[in-house]
Amino acid sequence: MPIILFLTTLILTLIFIRVLCPYAIKVGFFDRPGERKQHEDPTPPIGGLAIFLGTLITFLVYGIQLPHSRALVLAITLLVIVGAIDDHRTLSVRFRLGAQICAGLIMTEFADIKITDLGDLFGHGIIHLGVFSVPLTIFAVVGGINAFNMIDGIDGLSSSSAMLSLTLVAILAALFNNPVILMICLIFMGAIVAFLMFNLRVLGRKKASIFLGDSGSTLLGYVICWLVISGSQGVDRIMHPILVLWIIALPLFDSICIMMRRISKGKSPFAPDREHLHHVLPMKGYSVNQTLVIILGISLLLAGSAIIASLYFAIGDTILFIAFLIFFALFYFFMHTTLRED
Repeated sequence: MPIILFLTTLILTLIFIRVLCPYAIKVGFFDRPGERKQHEDPTPPIGGLAIFLGTLITFLVYGIQLPHSRALVLAITLLVIVGAIDDHRTLSVRFRLGAQICAGLIMTEFADIKITDLGDLFGHGIIHLGVFSVPLTIFAVVGGINAFNMIDGIDGLSSSSAMLSLTLVAILAALFNNPVILMICLIFMGAIVAFLMFNLRVLGRKKASIFLGDSGSTLLGYVICWLVISGSQGVDRIMHPILVLWIIALPLFDSICIMMRRISKGKSPFAPDREHLHHVLPMKGYSVNQTLVIILGISLLLAGSAIIASLYFAIGDTILFIAFLIFFALFYFFMHTTLRED
């Protein structure tokens, strides 16, 4: 059944890409080149729509009834619609943040998925959030969504990063016998593989034929937040809460660092620029594919090391938290030094 779900979503997403692409070209639904863009030709950002439709139809075809599936579908539908509109006609930051907050509230109030504790971060026992559970969950969801949205700057990066995170969560779900989380992971992994067939610069392709779009990056960011939060809380958790940070470490590092730099310059934290890691590496002479491999390799090294340390060497939350902060400081120092030199 899991493999069938993966293949079904893959095939359905391929079909929707083939259907949506010519229609997008016909109606002028393009991501057009610009000062902050790395592509040279107008490209339809229909990847998110195809992933959404492929996963949704898979749920319907197999009559999959998961806990809180209606809440999940409602939230991702909201994000995909708002993202697609933003891809076509740029929306204000406030409007987009409002939609993301609403999606976060759907998670906490309708699905009852919340961050109730942070684990033993400081070595003095489990940190229970109490009344701060809902606001912190919404803050985390909005942050996670924008982390994956902000790294969507070169072909394959946001979707491949999401694929890596989903793969790690799927492995943990299989190890700890959580079929619900495993099923959701496999469904979305199938859709991402289909998208990457048209987005990666492989097999002679010199440029992406479609983009993920804001609809896709926000969708994937939200789904990952849904899975890691639900998987790190409660008696049936498949990971310690600290591992959530490690599983999405590099997108978090990059988004937090760039927001800090923007604020230090008196700019909006959401102001566009070209100071992300995926911009810095090409400045150093790396190709798009080399940049993609480097970032994914670092992400896998960080997340994989933390998971192994937690599961097989029983390294405590406190040490993993301190290590996370050290790596964040190193990342910030590298980015700050590199950008200052350039």
